[in-house]
Amino acid sequence: MTFCQILGLVLLLSVVLSACGDDPADQAYDRALAGEEDGSTLEERLAHIDRAIELAPERTPYYQLRALLRMSACRMREAIVDLDRAIESAGRPYLRYLRGLVYCEIAECTRALGDFDTAIAAQPDNLQFYRGRSLARSATGDGAGALADAERLIAAAPHGHWLYARGVAYATLGRDVLAVRDFDAALRKRPELVYAVQARASSYERLGQPEKAAADREQADRLTRWAGSCAYRLSPFHY
Repeated sequence: MTFCQILGLVLLLSVVLSACGDDPADQAYDRALAGEEDGSTLEERLAHIDRAIELAPERTPYYQLRALLRMSACRMREAIVDLDRAIESAGRPYLRYLRGLVYCEIAECTRALGDFDTAIAAQPDNLQFYRGRSLARSATGDGAGALADAERLIAAAPHGHWLYARGVAYATLGRDVLAVRDFDAALRKRPELVYAVQARASSYERLGQPEKAAADREQADRLTRWAGSCAYRLSPFHY
């Protein structure tokens, strides 16, 4: 699910809330949502959602939106605080998945596994949850588990992000030839993914191919300079 899709769902929730009558909290929340379209800065949008939460601290969607905005600002630990509050109020599987991604962003993948497991148990057909768990399993050394999750994804569709996840699983298992194959395939579909180029460079190094590794690192540096605010290019855990 993309950030725009997430905001669309959150906007739908805001319409439901607003149906009960406009109030200052709803208005501040709506202004935070509209900021993506009206040119507001991220800090301005955060100020609006802070105000909404101050006025109506019991409304779970407000915390989800602030978590997403804080993630965009790379304020990951603050995002976790908001997700904790949202999960306490409404433990939807997607919130667990989102918190798992944030834990991975701050290199706490062991903690993330519990959230991914819970999300998958509740919604076993939601494939994006398996991508998160596959990457977290690789990060914690469980290559076999990571590969099982990635194979489930690939069986559904060979998306670039999913091919990357399987490549990481193969690399974790020491099967770098297969990892490079998957990174190649992922980059054919999504050539802008910096992290896939970096992962391929690491596999080339382990395979004793330093020239190819160096070329990939140069390519990753070039892509990073052009990435701008597109964090999805830089981190496999981006929502």
